[in-house]
Amino acid sequence: MPFTNGHRGHRQRPPRSRLLRFISVGLVLARLYVGYRRIGLVQKWRGEAWADKQRHHHHRWSAERLYDCAIRNQGLLIKTAQFLSSRPDIIPDDYIEVLTGLQDEVPPEPMPVVRRLIEAELGQPLETVFAEFEEQPVAAASLAQVHRAVLHDGRVVAVKVQYPGIERLVRDDLKNNDLFIAILGKLDHTLDFSFISEEMNKMIPQELDFIHEGRNAERIAENFAGVEDIVVPDVYWEYTTRRVLVMQFLEGVKVTDVEGLKRLDVDPADVAKVIIVAFSEMLLQHGLFHADPHPGNLLVAPGPKLIMVDFGQVKEVGPQFRFVFAQMTQALVADDNTALGQTFRDLGFRMKQDSPEGYRELGRTYVGDIAKEMSATDSGWAKPEMFETSYRDMLRLLRSNPLITIPPDLLFVGRVMGLLNGLSMTLGSRTNMLVEMARLLDEGNGSIPEPARSGSRRLLEA
Repeated sequence: MPFTNGHRGHRQRPPRSRLLRFISVGLVLARLYVGYRRIGLVQKWRGEAWADKQRHHHHRWSAERLYDCAIRNQGLLIKTAQFLSSRPDIIPDDYIEVLTGLQDEVPPEPMPVVRRLIEAELGQPLETVFAEFEEQPVAAASLAQVHRAVLHDGRVVAVKVQYPGIERLVRDDLKNNDLFIAILGKLDHTLDFSFISEEMNKMIPQELDFIHEGRNAERIAENFAGVEDIVVPDVYWEYTTRRVLVMQFLEGVKVTDVEGLKRLDVDPADVAKVIIVAFSEMLLQHGLFHADPHPGNLLVAPGPKLIMVDFGQVKEVGPQFRFVFAQMTQALVADDNTALGQTFRDLGFRMKQDSPEGYRELGRTYVGDIAKEMSATDSGWAKPEMFETSYRDMLRLLRSNPLITIPPDLLFVGRVMGLLNGLSMTLGSRTNMLVEMARLLDEGNGSIPEPARSGSRRLLEA
């Protein structure tokens, strides 16, 4: 049948009132916090074994509350939960198991709503544009859902349709996010979190402009021209508007489906290497990187070939940032905490006590010790206990010497690094990202080399 029927769950109308959304999310976060705080206090009398059992139950309960709240509110909370579900290196398994469903399986809008939106955007009936249109979406996420369709010339396409009214929800959620962060700043004086608001207010609204997303995809594709193991779908501009994006439909296995990769006769560690090399080049050479590499946005085809989708969050960093970031990489490889501390200051970190010793300790606790242990163990990812130690050391440092400024660019760079670490752990990576970035710098004799722009190459063979 040209137009198929189907549905997956029922999408409820989210609360439209900013106040109701604030209260809904705030109550869930407060209950999560109070629960963990209570366990920590009672542990002194009941012991660690009791506390571990209680935390396990509270992890599951908390994850379910977050899931329900995200489905109910939609908007930015779904994106936050997607991020959490992509960090098996630092997030308890109970959260991963519950929140993974939010990567691409949230309840979709019904077909009549989708039809009305597409026809209003394209100015013609659905059947005039598409020979076939599958009513059940192949993915439904935080801001939009995706349907498989076929154009009248036979091209198979992915049709991304923005949820109606989502712009207002996102605008209100960003304002609430500013308020939550302001409250957090009052409760915790060790760190100024305002940089999070600043960067999210700049980046998130861009995701609602599919023209911008299509251009991002084309820029990423151009940067990887000639690279055989990176695939970016083509954009079909004649059918694309600000709220409807039509791209080439590409089949692939979800990047975290390890058993599915093995059925393709693909070594998961090879996939990890392609990802690490690709993002190293994007960060150091291109200055333009996919800033949302959660598992729902990365697919794998035989080869292996990495298929990147969803270019709503693409971050651009300037030459100065990349230069200092390269210096930071070299300091980490050399295990030089003094040089590392200087790069932190050059990137834009500012501490209350503006001294070289403070930045040296900041660099060491933030990433230096983790990088050192990864190098010593020849590991492709940082283990959860490394982050636990780093977090405790950071808290001790910031209590005595608070951070007053954090460079906004690092919000999404750090987020990407975290997501890649989680993927590396899941895929059993044999490739250390620090080593890979150092290799790129060696090719440039210590400076950032120009990316290869001609000929065919494979990142797996780098």
